[in-house]
Amino acid sequence: MTDATRALPPRMPSIGRMLAAQITYQARLLAGGRAIIIGVGLPVLLLIASHGSRTDTEAAGVAGYATFGLTLTAWNTYGVRLVAARESGVLKRWRATPLPRWCYFLGRILATIVVAVLAGAATVAASMLLFHTKVSVGGALGALVVFTLGAFAWAATATALTALIPTTEAAAPTCMVTYFPVIIISGVFGSIHEPSWLATIARYLPAQPLIHALTTVLGNTTGGFRLPAHDILVLAAWTIAGLAVAIATFRWEPHRPTQKRPARTSPAD
Repeated sequence: MTDATRALPPRMPSIGRMLAAQITYQARLLAGGRAIIIGVGLPVLLLIASHGSRTDTEAAGVAGYATFGLTLTAWNTYGVRLVAARESGVLKRWRATPLPRWCYFLGRILATIVVAVLAGAATVAASMLLFHTKVSVGGALGALVVFTLGAFAWAATATALTALIPTTEAAAPTCMVTYFPVIIISGVFGSIHEPSWLATIARYLPAQPLIHALTTVLGNTTGGFRLPAHDILVLAAWTIAGLAVAIATFRWEPHRPTQKRPARTSPAD
């Protein structure tokens, strides 16, 4: 080895390899522990508990519980972990590495999409295995497309929301308060009696279009699939808006509490 060769700096991996490594790393972190128990176990348990009392093993019921598992992962688990990483200084340290910022940003979201899609698919698979729910090949492919777009919309919006959350302690309550009203009025746990204006609002939130699109593709047993245009456009709009707001407002540095300076005392005091 010559002196010139020895003096060369280490060669950086390609962008593709760095992005793939980041997706794998973040997916392993997200899929561990409570994320799997909550995102997969809870929807499946609710599906089993509801079987027999209602027709929740039909396409609409399966779609609702699958949406519940997907959104729990892509919104609550992901959002809380992202705020915790920022406030503990993890994001600040990642920012100082040679890894491009967009690569870390995109890798974390794509890893969340992978885990969230698996969480949603687990509910569909449980319904097929336990209750013999019929899902065609076209329906399965359509569900995969809808799961991916829905997870992207929820993860992108959760990323934007993290800019408003000041502390790790506030992350879980904020995510829950913004999450449960949306999924309840959207019919994740079944249809409810609601005013017409509230039903109209729900059609443009990211939960109900996801449920409706899943119900449509899972209920198609004729082969092939056709995605509802309105639902896809709403999910795409939330994805684009969430990414745009996140890019403009995303914080890498922990929030610093504002401290009031103590009042000065005069020599006489």
